[in-house]
Amino acid sequence: MKKGIGINTTAVIAAVVFMGILTTAIASIGYKLYYDNVMDNYVSYTKTVVEYASRAAEEYSFGDMVAAREMPDGYEKFRSELNKIKDCSNIEYLYAIYFEDIYDIYSLHYAINAKTQEELSSGRPLSEIYSYMGKPCEQGAFADDTLLILQKAVKEKNRSTGTMEGYSEGYGYMLNGYHVIYDSNDNAVGLICVEININKINECVQRYITLVIITAFVLAAITIILYLFYIRRHLIKPILSIEKSSEAFVKQIQNNAAPEDLIYEKVSIRSGNELHLLADNVQSLADSVASYMNNLKTVTADRERISAELNTATMIQQSMLPHVFPPFPDRKEFDLFASMTPAREVGGDFYDFFLIDDDHLGIVMADVSGKGVPAALFMMVSKVIIQSCAMLGRSAGETLTKTNEAICSNNQAGMFVTVWFGILEISTGRITAANGGHEYPAIMKANGEFELIRKKSGLVVGGLPEIRYKEYEIALEPGDKLFLYTDGVPEAKDKDKNMFGLDRMLDTLNEDKGASPEKILANVRNAVNAFVKDAEQFDDMTMLCIEYKGADHETD
Repeated sequence: MKKGIGINTTAVIAAVVFMGILTTAIASIGYKLYYDNVMDNYVSYTKTVVEYASRAAEEYSFGDMVAAREMPDGYEKFRSELNKIKDCSNIEYLYAIYFEDIYDIYSLHYAINAKTQEELSSGRPLSEIYSYMGKPCEQGAFADDTLLILQKAVKEKNRSTGTMEGYSEGYGYMLNGYHVIYDSNDNAVGLICVEININKINECVQRYITLVIITAFVLAAITIILYLFYIRRHLIKPILSIEKSSEAFVKQIQNNAAPEDLIYEKVSIRSGNELHLLADNVQSLADSVASYMNNLKTVTADRERISAELNTATMIQQSMLPHVFPPFPDRKEFDLFASMTPAREVGGDFYDFFLIDDDHLGIVMADVSGKGVPAALFMMVSKVIIQSCAMLGRSAGETLTKTNEAICSNNQAGMFVTVWFGILEISTGRITAANGGHEYPAIMKANGEFELIRKKSGLVVGGLPEIRYKEYEIALEPGDKLFLYTDGVPEAKDKDKNMFGLDRMLDTLNEDKGASPEKILANVRNAVNAFVKDAEQFDDMTMLCIEYKGADHETD
């Protein structure tokens, strides 16, 4: 057998994959926790700065300035206060904005902004550095979703400090804190905003996670090396020793070594763990295999003898059943065909037909309880008794009654047989029949369809002594057909345990009503095989069909 990946390679791959997954999981969790912690701190810091700025706005009545769109003397004093706040804070932007039309998110204007001393010392004019009341905000300075959040805060007069992460083409990723500004009439007129550059935060987090990943992978590599060293010494090496001895033992068997020459090289494992137990168990298994093969010769010889005996039993059983067709070439009044397919080498079903005299034909369809050799032996006894009783000139009912008495007189095995027995009066087409617990026969009248003859049946033959079987008559006209079968036909099952059933059987019979008896049996057998497909045959399947052609055919 072609070998797959070795245990050494498997151990390395498993260790690398496991540690890789573990390292990735640790790094991901560390990144998430660190990032969330940093962001929480920045959010808290942003809210603090916004609240300082909003309190200054209230102190200088900045809301009234925004409402009036004016810049009185207190306007620049408020800006100076905002400049101080920005100088003392680690923020990117500090400004106030308002919507010229609260229903138009693109009508956003600056009300004021703050700059640090460093920004003011650039030498540029203040008109270029500062944003004054009424200056429109730059296009693309705020994303639409950010504008909608700010608009909603003003419209709903939200009094809490809010934060959000936003992105714009001009400024990138920013953490924005905002608070609504109110005038002296408590009208929401604008917002004071603070922004922190998140890009710097992300760079810091990236440096951290890079360091964590490098450290984790270094530690993982060291752990893998130590793990592989330990597992190779204490696990892989003993397993490979067991594998080597086992493979050598198997090769001896494959080379047809004599059972007494089979040798398994013992593997010595010093540790007292499960591997020691495994080595002992493999040793015990090898010894058992050698012992088994020593006994196999005798068992094989016995099985060959049994197989030969079963083959002989099959031949004997087949020879007991009529198997030459047409059975009576000189008799043109009827056409008859029968078959029996056992579920095992030998079966318990049987059919029979024989001329009692020149004008009477005996017909038997029977099913013995059980399967195999016991059923076959019981079948042979039953067949002989039925034919013997019938040949004495007894009626169908008397024949089954006498057969039941004979079987019950010495039935220590407690077996029984279902039997349908009929006597056809060839000159008239009249059948006198008796049923001992067997399946209902199916009849097809000329130009009609097959249907079951549902006449009440008696108890199975061999069930109870002193049973008398009643008879009934079937009148056959030229062209009529009678179909007999055992339960192996309707009770044939597919792999899902669905049965073939009587309805399918009748449908199959009626698909080609004009066929000969031999063709009718072939049609039913093919239909059953197509239904069960690959499912195992659990019961014998036996069928017989006779077509009555009439007394006027005797000279044809």
